[in-house]
Amino acid sequence: MSTINTNSIDINYPIPGINNSTQGFRDNFTSVKQNLDIASTEISDLQNKVVVKSALAGTVLNNDMANTLISNAAVQGFRAKTYNMGSNLGGTVTIDVSKADVQYGTVTATGTTTLAFGGWAPSGTQSNVQIRISVDPNVSIDETSYLLFPSTDINSSGNIVAGLTSSARILENYASNVADASVGPDMTYTNVVSLTGMQELDFTISTIDCGTILEVTPINKNQKAGQIPIRIPTATGQPGDWPGKICMGNQYIYVCVGAYDGSTAIWVKVNAAFSAI
Repeated sequence: MSTINTNSIDINYPIPGINNSTQGFRDNFTSVKQNLDIASTEISDLQNKVVVKSALAGTVLNNDMANTLISNAAVQGFRAKTYNMGSNLGGTVTIDVSKADVQYGTVTATGTTTLAFGGWAPSGTQSNVQIRISVDPNVSIDETSYLLFPSTDINSSGNIVAGLTSSARILENYASNVADASVGPDMTYTNVVSLTGMQELDFTISTIDCGTILEVTPINKNQKAGQIPIRIPTATGQPGDWPGKICMGNQYIYVCVGAYDGSTAIWVKVNAAFSAI
């Protein structure tokens, strides 16, 4: 609320028809100056803080909300800013999320293209970026060509503390230096997606802890489906196990009946009773 207060200005001064003291003029001028100074401060404060459609005179347009909450708003026609990462991607590519919500580029080199991320929103908010990676059709991509995502770190309790979540392991064309059946506490494993046979790969990467743990969701490709994983789980399972998950090995089908917590027995096995067709 404005602190401008004109009550001290005597609007009946000077009194017509008599010789008035100059003190009344000085009092009114002082009050006017004080209130103009207040108005100048408040207007400058508004200029520095308000959201505007174009730059005010003598200023540079900056509508950065600095993580300020906007609530209970109906919106229409919002769009995502795009950023071209380049047409010659290879080696290590650092994706600064603050540059745009949708970022795209083209891989033009064989071998491993390493993706690093930065510029995430603060913890306590969900931050997302969509990446669109095209593969140059003139480049001979072979089985050694990958997108290398941040590695996954698992602590002694079996919880993921950094890198991609376990859901990345069901991405199409996914590979790792650690097999599904070997994932467990106190380890770090790699996360790669093969570029073999690909023209474009689109993913949404999201985080709720400023980029420490990342969730990867495919947009234009499927996740692995339609097959039962070959795995012989331990009774307590591994990170990412949840009720309803199934796998098979030897003559048994294994069914997960609980969520992984590192100590509770959550897997049961059923004799598949195989017979020749």
